[in-house]
Amino acid sequence: MRFTSSDVAPMALGAAVLGGGGGGEPYVAEVALAELMRRHGPIDVVAVDELDDDDRVAPIALIGSPFAIGEKLLSLEAIDLLASESPARGPAPTAVMPYEMAGVNAIYPLAAAAHLGVPCVDADFTGRGVPGLDLTVLELDHSHPRTHLLCDSRSRWVELTTSAGFSTEQLIRPVVETMGWLAALSTSTLTPEFLAAHTLDGTLSRCLEIGTVFAELSTMNAVGVDQALRRIDGVRLAEGVVSQRVSQADTTGQRSSVTIAPDTAGEALTRIELRNEFHVVARDGIVLATIPDIIVVLARETWTPLSVEDLVPGRGVTVIALASHPRWRTPDGVRLAGPRALGHGIDYVDFAKQVAS
Repeated sequence: MRFTSSDVAPMALGAAVLGGGGGGEPYVAEVALAELMRRHGPIDVVAVDELDDDDRVAPIALIGSPFAIGEKLLSLEAIDLLASESPARGPAPTAVMPYEMAGVNAIYPLAAAAHLGVPCVDADFTGRGVPGLDLTVLELDHSHPRTHLLCDSRSRWVELTTSAGFSTEQLIRPVVETMGWLAALSTSTLTPEFLAAHTLDGTLSRCLEIGTVFAELSTMNAVGVDQALRRIDGVRLAEGVVSQRVSQADTTGQRSSVTIAPDTAGEALTRIELRNEFHVVARDGIVLATIPDIIVVLARETWTPLSVEDLVPGRGVTVIALASHPRWRTPDGVRLAGPRALGHGIDYVDFAKQVAS
């Protein structure tokens, strides 16, 4: 697959959708990617099974405060440092890949591929936005890269070697804080064999497909919207106006409950529970959708994805659920990234079955 300049906008839109209310604003990365592609041309996107046995791949992400990530990118020197051969990295990569397929982290690796002149692999470790590095298929498989590498805007370099029983998230976050809450992240170079066993294949293509579909929704009537969403395993859950937002802090951080009043008088209110992302949708005491599926809230007037901060009283919204990768819907996936794992006292609900009933 050739990723061209015409793919940048739908890719960024898909990345925002997969953020599920989080993931960092992709706009700055979108502009940087468009400029790099203007200079260097299209990017080759390859499936994991198209890699040669001697290829070596570098996962790339930005990590830190969502506000810092959304406002600025690291320099190209950070990409060069992350991609250079070293004892920690191993050989220089012949390809790069996204670490997380959402928000800025779906776009930044493509920018790295354009800058380095290497392919980008059509795979990642999450398939959607996640609030931490411990919510990946690497954690599901109990198989982590030997080394994580961090580089900040001042070209300071940190190497972290982990072992069983240590949380990657807990080790890396304090380092990122000292780096000004923004750092580029990679790992020791990975083999095609490792990627075949421990990635979600085809997620970059799915992100682009989702963005292409969402870009067309504003031109469709209700029937057309529902048909388009079905093509990408999605469904409309609710429409209305945000009438209330109540926030409180608990042991795991800030959480909010948002109430959406329906357009038709007498219909039940819809409630969304959220933290870093949208986590639960319920109506009239019935849970309609939960993480690890992707809950998307769109601004009704523009059909653009909203972040958790954007959900304020008076805003007209449409609520959509998208199926996450099948690995997240397994018992192990739900145990790691489902509602109970993230502080909600309810079980996972398959929205497709719930809506059908």
